[in-house]
Amino acid sequence: MAGRRPLNVGELGLIKFGVVNGKVAGRARTRDAGGTVRRLYATGTSQEEVAELLANAAARLSFEVEAVSPITKMSTMLDLRIEDRDGQVRPQSLRLYKHTVSWLTPLIGGITIGEMTPARVKKVLQNIEQERSASAARSARIALSGAFGIAVELDALQHNPIRSLRRKKPQRRIPKALNPHQVAVFRKLVLEREEGVGKHAGDGGVNILRWVTEVMLGSGLRISEVLALRNMDVEVKVPSGRVSVTGTMAEPETGKAVRQDELKSREQARYIALPRYAREVFLEARSTQTELSARLPLAPALPGRRGNAIPARSVNRALRVLREHPEMAAALAETGLVPKDFTPHLLRRTAATLVAVATGDLRSAQELLGHADIATTRDWYAGLAFRNVGSAEILDEILGDGPAA
Repeated sequence: MAGRRPLNVGELGLIKFGVVNGKVAGRARTRDAGGTVRRLYATGTSQEEVAELLANAAARLSFEVEAVSPITKMSTMLDLRIEDRDGQVRPQSLRLYKHTVSWLTPLIGGITIGEMTPARVKKVLQNIEQERSASAARSARIALSGAFGIAVELDALQHNPIRSLRRKKPQRRIPKALNPHQVAVFRKLVLEREEGVGKHAGDGGVNILRWVTEVMLGSGLRISEVLALRNMDVEVKVPSGRVSVTGTMAEPETGKAVRQDELKSREQARYIALPRYAREVFLEARSTQTELSARLPLAPALPGRRGNAIPARSVNRALRVLREHPEMAAALAETGLVPKDFTPHLLRRTAATLVAVATGDLRSAQELLGHADIATTRDWYAGLAFRNVGSAEILDEILGDGPAA
């Protein structure tokens, strides 16, 4: 009688199901890439789920390559792109990738990767730019390029169609920023909001919008960087006061704000001197905290009502309400801005623009914002900023007082 046929590499043997602690359990054998027979075990809510878990485990042990070919749908490739990025990028970046895929898949998910020629990809991106925005088209381009890159790695495509497209030179507009009058109107509305919220919510916690926006206007920090500041990062007793920027506030899919002890790059770590109004914010925030735990070095410098870390979405939501206020809309209209222009980044750009205009040096704004490339500051953040150029005294000395009378 012939013996049992040996398992091939990556092949999953007969699955034996059972129930353990109320869950479906499954056991099976497979042969790994080295030829060794391995015993596998998995639990789940159904036999189908357990079978899939065991099959995935067998595939990993055999270094099985994902079955991808020119007839694979774009929906599959975009999902593979997300899997590829998971664990390789920060949680907030992965969330952005997933958001892009969520609206890109219904648009092109049924097309096969072999049908995505450069001409077709170009047409898709043009449609996205027209129907959504230039920013959405850039996000789609990144997602598509990553998906096509995986297809090339898996020998399903010979080249990445995105690489065959010429980049469209963007029309650079002067970055928008608030003027001092608009800042004054905004501050007035924030105070009015505090008074209204305070009547219903009591003291504490209602000041977070004013605290965050004042620090942004005084430092040029991102919302996530402001909310990540801890008591130990803030010095208010040095001559001008300063903050140490070393992390950001992330919001994983759990929804709870979590401090991330890293920035996009090490070069972004910096000390920023604080103007008086920003220093007073931190002093006020400390004075509202009565619990000892809220005064500890690692506690948030700008805490919520219960001393907890505040997620950025809470501040964004409050800003959206304010920007629709008729008085704010009228103040914005004076310089051609509309309510939708009023974003958290507008406050960041305002700080950068005011510094660049006052100093005549764009590099001052670059250092404030923590940009590695000054072109980023110039093209996307600093508005009307003029360099102080020329040497009038030298020319006076060389050329004299002008033509003789």
